[in-house]
Amino acid sequence: MGRLVVERLLSGGDTVRAFDLPSVSFDGLEGRASVEVVRGDLADEGVLGEAVGGVDAIIHLAAILPPATESNPELTQRVNVQGTETLLRAAESASPGARFVFSSSVSVYGDTSGEATPIPVERSTAPDDAYAQSKADAELLVFESALDWVVLRISGVVIPVFQAPPAEWPFTPDERIEFVHRDDAVAALTAAVSSGPGRMVYNIAGGESWRVTGEAYVRDSLERLGVDASEAVYQDHPGHFDWYDTNESET
Repeated sequence: MGRLVVERLLSGGDTVRAFDLPSVSFDGLEGRASVEVVRGDLADEGVLGEAVGGVDAIIHLAAILPPATESNPELTQRVNVQGTETLLRAAESASPGARFVFSSSVSVYGDTSGEATPIPVERSTAPDDAYAQSKADAELLVFESALDWVVLRISGVVIPVFQAPPAEWPFTPDERIEFVHRDDAVAALTAAVSSGPGRMVYNIAGGESWRVTGEAYVRDSLERLGVDASEAVYQDHPGHFDWYDTNESET
């Protein structure tokens, strides 16, 4: 996602400063015109000041993701929450006029399986695992920031490649599912840099044409792989998936 965001920004004529851990490969980015690479850690406010100094916008994608979040909640808190706080402090000091685009998650809504209509951003959050809690906590830090910000609550991202089906699908057969194509998520992240008013929260999902049930999604996916859908195994409780009100983000 980060590389695709960089490429899309470059294609629009922007200059990009890419920041990530020293262990990450920046092959294909280093030495390119309009790209500056900064290596460091979210815990290092000094390096972050260098990374965000003089920029017009910051797209914050760094996070620990499931399932690692559930096996190491301490690291999740340190990176997803404390890292966001440190980045915000650095940005407020080094680039107080920058827009802060935060990649959040629809998981902050918790279990919405009892809802009858698509989930709006106004719905109260009810995080129910370490990942969702970390995103909800980080959102609060963004909301309280002095920066101009945009928060994107992104649904499950579909990558356009064939993948082996999971041992257990992370939702129930009758659960409402609305994923988002990877390229659309990238487009939303880059558009949030300059489009629309700041200090807004948006749902980012596929829209009405992507709305199916878990069973329908699995059946379609497995048929394309030539696998018998009757063999699919679902989890016994709702996952962090639903249908989402994306009217604001689509406009």
